[in-house]
Amino acid sequence: MKLLLLPISALLASNFALAQTTLEGNYILTTDNLQNGVIEAGTSQEIAIIGDKVHFMSQTATQFLSGNSSIVGNVIDFKLSDKIPSNTQYFLGNVDVQGNYSGTWFAENGSKGDWTLSALQSNAATSCKDILDAGLSQGDGVYDITTVSGETLSVYCDMTRDGGGWTLVGSYPASETGGIYRIEQYGSIPETDPNNVTKLWLYKGELSVFSDVKEQVSCSTLDCGDGYNVYGTNFTSRELELVRYNWGAKDRVELMPKNSDKPSCTTSLEPGAIVYEGCVGTAYIGGNVADTTVGWQGDVLASHCWVATGTYKPGSKGSAICSKGSLPNGTQWALLWMR
Repeated sequence: MKLLLLPISALLASNFALAQTTLEGNYILTTDNLQNGVIEAGTSQEIAIIGDKVHFMSQTATQFLSGNSSIVGNVIDFKLSDKIPSNTQYFLGNVDVQGNYSGTWFAENGSKGDWTLSALQSNAATSCKDILDAGLSQGDGVYDITTVSGETLSVYCDMTRDGGGWTLVGSYPASETGGIYRIEQYGSIPETDPNNVTKLWLYKGELSVFSDVKEQVSCSTLDCGDGYNVYGTNFTSRELELVRYNWGAKDRVELMPKNSDKPSCTTSLEPGAIVYEGCVGTAYIGGNVADTTVGWQGDVLASHCWVATGTYKPGSKGSAICSKGSLPNGTQWALLWMR
């Protein structure tokens, strides 16, 4: 597997930090409440800054920001005040070679923490499809993308199959037992090898940069060549969220009580492909969603075919065998892709 680790925002906006003489633009300000030099459980907000390095400001209906930075140096300081009730945070930090600011903050009430300020650049890649469309693909592998919240994430991109541009957003290892009830139970560290899946993970961020989805179950060979694929195209963000929630046994029942509440799917990207209502086999159309299994598809292409077990036999490991009467046996894995 190629580990490309391609920082697209740096390629598209090279020498950004050196060329920047003004702070004017849109930024993501991320803060936490623990002062240890690392952002932990941070919260992010987008701010629109006007002005230059000598003096800059930003204002919303509820907050006012004002500050300055050194033109020749790398020091920045600013304060962020809530209008009602009155509360002010004081920020001090510096800038790195890529133009990202970071430092520490203090408030009048004694609270404190760390912060980062990163430019929200329109030319930063937010998905594998962005990279492919920009002509910067170097084949399948790991690339850096920038999430909507401004976080840099190293993800696996499938640039060659089904039109390419697929971002791996979820994985269920063969070694993992069933019984995942909530999507919050999935890890936050991305799986970067779809052919040697070791991480139980699901991307939980904003999905507005995607419109297509592909779910692969019962994988045991290279590129999931023996697996079962279903697709959704031109989906809204809400439909993509529902697909993601199907990876939690309890989440899916609560949000989609009936199979007809689930987004429909096809088994091919070809025009005129058969649409499966609720992404279930015809025997289940009109029925209720069950928490016995996990996953978007249910017996669409084969019997007992889904991502993993839910409340039923939760000790079964890995993805389904997709054979009537057979339970997962720790030999198959499942993948979720979006583009």
